[in-house]
Amino acid sequence: MHVHFWPDDYVVVAGLQAQVKSARFFASGEKINFEQDKYRVRLTGLPVEAPDHPVTTIALECEAEPTQDNIYVRKEKPREGA
Repeated sequence: MHVHFWPDDYVVVAGLQAQVKSARFFASGEKINFEQDKYRVRLTGLPVEAPDHPVTTIALECEAEPTQDNIYVRKEKPREGA
């Protein structure tokens, strides 16, 4: 995955249909902590500023070929107060 920047110390990928096995910065190989539910993968503990410019590459190792379905998230994810 290619990321230009993130808002704090995390970044989210919505609608990833494959189970993530590991995450790391591609350039350094440094591991990245993550949590995954059926709607998103949240990569946590990132440095406040992206380490590479103009784009940081994060390698996600998945159990299957990764596909993304944001329409599934929009239709299926419960919305609080909606």
